[in-house]
Amino acid sequence: MNVMALKRLVLVMAASALLPAEPDLAAAPRPPSIIIMNTDDHAQWAVGCYGNKEIHTPNMDRLAREGMKFTRAFSKPVCSPSRAMQLTGLYSHRLGIPDYIPYGNPIHATNGLPAGTPTVASMLKSAGYTSALVGKWHLGYGEKYYPKFFGFDVAEGDRYVAPGKQYENVSKIPILLDGKEFDASFVRDPNHTAILTDRAIRFVRENRARPFFLFFNLYVPHEATQFTTKEDLALYKDRPLTIPDLSRFPEVKINAEVLRKLLAGYYAHITCADRNLGRLLAALEELGLADNTIIIFMGDNGTNFGHHGMRGKGNGWILDNGPRNTRPNLFDTSVLVPFIVRWPTVVQPGQTSDALVSTIDILPTLIEATGAGGGKKLRLDGRSLMPLLKGQRSVKWRDCYCDTYDMLYLGNNGEQPHMRMIRTDRWKLVLYLDKDGRPLDNGSRHELFDLKADPDELTNLYGKPSVATIQQQLDKQLRAWMRETGVARPR
Repeated sequence: MNVMALKRLVLVMAASALLPAEPDLAAAPRPPSIIIMNTDDHAQWAVGCYGNKEIHTPNMDRLAREGMKFTRAFSKPVCSPSRAMQLTGLYSHRLGIPDYIPYGNPIHATNGLPAGTPTVASMLKSAGYTSALVGKWHLGYGEKYYPKFFGFDVAEGDRYVAPGKQYENVSKIPILLDGKEFDASFVRDPNHTAILTDRAIRFVRENRARPFFLFFNLYVPHEATQFTTKEDLALYKDRPLTIPDLSRFPEVKINAEVLRKLLAGYYAHITCADRNLGRLLAALEELGLADNTIIIFMGDNGTNFGHHGMRGKGNGWILDNGPRNTRPNLFDTSVLVPFIVRWPTVVQPGQTSDALVSTIDILPTLIEATGAGGGKKLRLDGRSLMPLLKGQRSVKWRDCYCDTYDMLYLGNNGEQPHMRMIRTDRWKLVLYLDKDGRPLDNGSRHELFDLKADPDELTNLYGKPSVATIQQQLDKQLRAWMRETGVARPR
């Protein structure tokens, strides 16, 4: 090579060094953003895609068409333990949250998510995510339980007790929105769901350039019937909605038309939630985020509207128009929730799974989906749903699901039923115990249902000779699970 050619080569190499490097086409893609959306007291039977032909839920139905619908998704029958399980992947009895968290005056220091508990938000934060809670929290009141101590960078619309303040009861606790305290009557504003959705969309817009986690928890439908917009209420006005057959429950005194009116309000709240879900989906599409965002839509727990002659959830009450006569329960109507996952790059559209899944499966699923935690081993009770989401039908899944519900509050005359459940594809056994592990009323409350023959759980078979073998097998399995997971053993 002559001198001039050598000079030209040196100049070319020097100029190349000043050019920006070519992008690394093998670089890892951006991790998916994540939205968990909870509706409050939303039973699985109250969604169109789960077979209800009288309710208007086009956006929830759309998620099911575009993702995977789980038909046997279990939650706690009340909200605080259900939300705790979603965020931590642990049974709520491990967290000391066996029932909903009431407000004490002064605040009960031990009522809330234990400090330092790893959550979806804190795990994702370690992986570079920014996280927001928008809406209901219900995992502790007062400073030590603020969402910011559990991985959330932003909190909007949650009940907020400022340091040193006290309130008469939970319905007086203000809502924190845009850094300002709003009167607790905020949740009675017909537009409050839209206002919370505005904040959720704002968070998505502000963080569209990086992975985010949005824990979006509405206050509807719950038990209220008048706190939604006229347009949603109008959809159900004077419609002959189907209600359960009340003739089987002689203790029920409510008029059927009164119950239909209550049900119409419940449906209107769900439609309001659905409409605002549509707004959030539209924002994701506008921002080009829809394909790389995991959406988990679910109810925090179920509810009853005439089912079993009662209204409400696991601490619901008999419809007798008198003083609240609580009916503790773990009926499917109280614990089965809508649970839909849309993730366009992973989940084939229109899938349905009958696997026994639970709120405890959310955290391990998101750890596997994002690689959060850097391989750190956590003690988790849940399992990753990824094999199911990917359609791996050969995967061995759990053949039974066990859980607890200790109804510490709202029991008749201060009673505290401690319930223990095992649920298989076909059978459900529920034990009702006292605080010392003894059967309530000498075991007369225990329940065994054959869900194949009796899907509505109307015929209690417990103690019948014809089911003695299966009852014994289920009881043995349930006791083994209780020992393994630290639940107090029945005598």
